This record gives sequence, C-alpha cells and structure tokens, in this order.
Amino acid sequence: IPPVKIIAISGNEPPASKQYQTAIACLYGIGYTLKMGLKFGKLSKPKGYFDYKVGGLETLWWSKKGSKFEISNPKTLRWKAFLIVPQFVDEKLFNEAIKMAALKKTEVPYALASLEDINEGRSIQYLHIGPYDKIAPTIELLHNYMKENKLKMTGKHHEIYISDPRRTKPEKLKTIIRYSVK
Repeated sequence: IPPVKIIAISGNEPPASKQYQTAIACLYGIGYTLKMGLKFGKLSKPKGYFDYKVGGLETLWWSKKGSKFEISNPKTLRWKAFLIVPQFVDEKLFNEAIKMAALKKTEVPYALASLEDINEGRSIQYLHIGPYDKIAPTIELLHNYMKENKLKMTGKHHEIYISDPRRTKPEKLKTIIRYSVK
C-alpha cells in the first residue's frame, strides 16, 4: 500500500459513541469543504490540483494493552478515524478548509482534526460482507493466514468502510479488514 495523506481524528470511545460520531461529522465536514471549495474556487487550487471524490471512512483500531482490542472498553480502546485526501493538500489548505467549515457549523469541533501521512506498506486484507458485530471470523481468518505464512503484524487493525450503514442492510455491509505485515 503506498503512502497516503489523511485527515484524522483520534479517540477512545466505542463506535456508537458521541465521540466517534462527532469525529465522523468533523472529517466529512472538512473533506467536503476541501473538495467543493477547490472545485468551485472558494479555496485556491494548489499545484497538481485535480478534481477528486471524497473517499469512504477508514479507522485504525488498537488497544492500550496489546494487539487484541475490546471495541466496547474505552479504558483500553484506541482509534484513529480518517479520510484519505490527495497529496496536494498541505497544512495551509487544510487550515483554510477548517476555517471555512467552521463558519457553516460552529458546533462541530473541527480543531480536533489533523493532517497526517500514513504508510502501511506490505499488507494483507480481506473483504468482510455482513454486520460489524459478525466480523470476528474474518479477523480470525486473517490472523490464521499470517500464522500459516509466517507473517508478523506490524501495524494496527484497519477497517475500510465501503458501505454506508445508514443506507445498507447490515447483512450487505462491505468492510475491508487490513493488516500491515512483514
């Protein structure tokens, strides 16, 4: 997986929590402000600009206490939710988008977001189809694959949400589960 630039927010509350839902609203607020602000000339187009689609939500999940995380335990749960943005997005453009987004929705804590680079490198992944609470067998399948192929996990548990849970039946949800390995 090549290096990518992301808009990110970190937290520790479960996915149904207000903290996680606020992070999603913040990420998409900035993501769409960037896209539309550039497209319609409200933000200055940087060198290398091209029109792009705002991607789906992704989240890295981990535990304070090792590799297995408990999704409902805020004492040990940690996450970083993010959206991938094009490489031409720099700090200046990112900060301008935050200011613009904050003018529309003052109640959203856009200042929590950061612009970062991540580099997962060599990875394995699998497409899980079904509800989020039935993802454990897919995770087990990937861990068994790592063991059988003498691979070591080098990153965090990564979920890429392809389906929108507000518009998709739970049994049809598509989620990519990814692990960086060596």
